[in-house]
Amino acid sequence: MKTLIKLRWVTVFVLLSIGSYWAYAKTSGTYPVIHYRDVPSPVQALFVKNEPDLGDLGSCATAFDSLSDDDKMVFTCSIYIKILAEGERRAMKRCDEMKQSKGIKASCHIISR
Repeated sequence: MKTLIKLRWVTVFVLLSIGSYWAYAKTSGTYPVIHYRDVPSPVQALFVKNEPDLGDLGSCATAFDSLSDDDKMVFTCSIYIKILAEGERRAMKRCDEMKQSKGIKASCHIISR
């Protein structure tokens, strides 16, 4: 009986851990993700400026070939979105369009806090 109770608690703990990790990551897992601290400073500043408008489901995407040349960076966000995956899809699509027009070779990534 005690083993069954322990097993239930372990199962609950694992499920809660997975759920909290997903909520913390705030991504659907469909697109590549880059952590906030790994993007160039100008992109970080734009992300901080736009983050309050993102809400729980908004997403930002970025691509960059240079850490210092603003002409080799793109940044875009989808805000006021009702579905997380839709916000990511729109941000990635817009990022791909922007990077093609600037000739950026790096792939787009969703920015995660």
